[in-house]
Amino acid sequence: MNPLHWALLAASVTLTGPTQAATTTPQSKLAMHSAAPLQTSAIDHVGLNVPDIDAATRFFAELMGARVISDISPGKIPDQWKSQFRWHGSSELQRFVMLQMDGGAKLELFQYQGAEINQAQPHGDDAGASHVALRTTDIDGSLATLKRLNVTILNEPITNPGGVRWFYFQAPWGTQIELLSLPESVGTNPAV
Repeated sequence: MNPLHWALLAASVTLTGPTQAATTTPQSKLAMHSAAPLQTSAIDHVGLNVPDIDAATRFFAELMGARVISDISPGKIPDQWKSQFRWHGSSELQRFVMLQMDGGAKLELFQYQGAEINQAQPHGDDAGASHVALRTTDIDGSLATLKRLNVTILNEPITNPGGVRWFYFQAPWGTQIELLSLPESVGTNPAV
């Protein structure tokens, strides 16, 4: 792999600190109170592992207008990285793609290959399960579009007491995605 690909991979997964095995020490036992808070301002992107990166890229592009802003096939990954990031020894990162949507939200898609990889999507209540929440200005139109395309809808829109409306649907490979809309009075920083 050329140096640019390694630099992009490093920036993508933010490798910092010495290599160490992952531990199961609960966060509550760490001395978090002694550290200064991190200076963060926003979520830059959300990463998703997908079984077929071409199909996932098409799904987000066709459904949400996401556009590819980077597409990298990194080649052989060093065993040190596999240990650092708790990958299976047989796993190889085939490709990763960064997508950006019109509103600025970004999704980074990863496709791995290896004999030990569990291809089953975790249940929604399993540790490690997650979802992506995307904002829409037309929740009813979005719901109608998803139904017309036979996308699996998990619930009809629910309206919270503050007027935030939301529902979940599933990507073809099983990832749960939430769409939500804000009442005009909430603005851009809701307490959802």
